[in-house]
Amino acid sequence: MSESFWTFSLRFYQLEGVAERCLELQDRYGTDVNLVLFALWAASSGRVLDVATIAAAERTARPWREAVTQPLRAARRALKTRPDGFDEAAVAVLRAQVMATELEAERLQQDAMATRMTVEAHDSPFGAARQNLRRYEALLGTPLGAGPIERLLDVFDAEFRGTVCSVASDKSVKAPL
Repeated sequence: MSESFWTFSLRFYQLEGVAERCLELQDRYGTDVNLVLFALWAASSGRVLDVATIAAAERTARPWREAVTQPLRAARRALKTRPDGFDEAAVAVLRAQVMATELEAERLQQDAMATRMTVEAHDSPFGAARQNLRRYEALLGTPLGAGPIERLLDVFDAEFRGTVCSVASDKSVKAPL
């Protein structure tokens, strides 16, 4: 189950506008992009996550995110600019290695989250997606940007309207979460 979550995430993240909206939700509203993707992945097959499942996913993700993923992301972002006196090519190689490690950390987080999933049936992927994201927003206790959420839902609806997700893609993500 968790491998399909990762495959879904890689595919969905590459769709037009998704990366930008996810990064806006992460950087501006403090969301965990993996939790947003978790909500959408479950919804892609019409599954509604109950509040307890979303809360359990957040409890699982938080310590990992704070201790592993966020420091890796900060290091990768810091390596975008070459410090004086450092070899540009060597810094670029290091940044690529940190990015690969960051992506593996994201995959491990997703795997841990997916193993704790409890779902309710829903009649449509879009309705499930909206409900899952509302429940995540309620868990955060702060409203998320309507613009980024609506854009993600628009892309999600265009991709999964009337279908159940069956993702088989070897594409690599264009940028880490």
